[in-house]
Amino acid sequence: MSGLGKRLMILGAGRHQVPLIQTAIDLGVEAHVCSIAGDYPGLALATYFHEVDISNSQAILELARTIKPHGILTTATDVCLESIGLVVDEMNLPGSGFATTSSCLSKVRMKRKLVASGVPTAQYRVISDANDGIEFFNNHRGDCVIKPSDSSGSRGVNKIHDVEDVKPAFESALKFSRRGEVLIEEWLEGEEFGAQAIVEHGECKLLVLHSDITTPPPRRIPVGHGCPHPNEEELIGTVRNIVIDAIASLGINNTISNIDFILTEDGPKIIELTCRMGGTRLPEVCGTYWGVDFYALSIHLALGEKINLPPIPTGKANAAHNLIVSRQGTFLSMDQINDEFSHEIYFDIGERLVLNSAQQIEMGYIQLIREDPSSILEDLTNEANRLTSSVRLGEE
Repeated sequence: MSGLGKRLMILGAGRHQVPLIQTAIDLGVEAHVCSIAGDYPGLALATYFHEVDISNSQAILELARTIKPHGILTTATDVCLESIGLVVDEMNLPGSGFATTSSCLSKVRMKRKLVASGVPTAQYRVISDANDGIEFFNNHRGDCVIKPSDSSGSRGVNKIHDVEDVKPAFESALKFSRRGEVLIEEWLEGEEFGAQAIVEHGECKLLVLHSDITTPPPRRIPVGHGCPHPNEEELIGTVRNIVIDAIASLGINNTISNIDFILTEDGPKIIELTCRMGGTRLPEVCGTYWGVDFYALSIHLALGEKINLPPIPTGKANAAHNLIVSRQGTFLSMDQINDEFSHEIYFDIGERLVLNSAQQIEMGYIQLIREDPSSILEDLTNEANRLTSSVRLGEE
């Protein structure tokens, strides 16, 4: 594997794209970083920076025709997936084409393809008004969830327990849908977990299961992950078959695919999947366990280069947890982090912290690596809760 001298377009320059940009530079790749201007940490790393809206597919295609890249990719964001798919198709690059990336962005198209291929997923219906949702809810006779077809970050997602919940949930979902498309589906009860599927030439070369640490339902927003999953041995065979069918149904290719599952009483069912790596430190967590650099893998896949994977994990069990607070102000102090935890804090004392669109602030993360995985998730969560509770902010 060698990306030396090849041109690679990386879409996004935020905090979660920084490791991808740095890895490309370390590999000797000519990294062309594309982003709107702003206070994005990846811009300082970029040897070649192109100011452009990465969600504007035509603008990205025009830029690609100038750069003539050997590959294009992103990580931890969905806003530019259609831009990537268009460039892959028009310039005959390795990766997932426009039909695939647009299906990953639209939960409706995704669900149609999964159901048509027999992939286990929640029963659903596209609804045009609240009455459609009420009909589905009454016929289903159980909790449901209403969501926009094309939003990310769980915006506009609401759990439905009573029929009175349907109308406000529909209106909320509609507000967050760019396409004006809303769906209702059965609520899947069970443990949420995930997988990273390394896909080369349409074939799943490696499947890595991981635990998810999420906020409480209904939104289940990931705040941390652990690897290996404690029940990997009993799950891996069934999950692999599901993933193979799901990848084929969407046409995912030459990427690391992030896949969300619920372990129901009837077995694992897919919530959704996409054609890029997961966020919330998933490349670091899965890479630490397998002894593989997931950022480097994703770059080699995007460039169409052959990858080499170990037959068994060569690293250590570990987990990472974001440090999140839901109030803003001037950062005054936080308790000292236990020496056993590696960590990164994104803000300095005295810096003003501002809530994001999800009404929270991601202050950094902690990671715990051990030979014995038995108590990693519990100890990690306890430390994360202790630290976030200790954060002192000055008044606005």
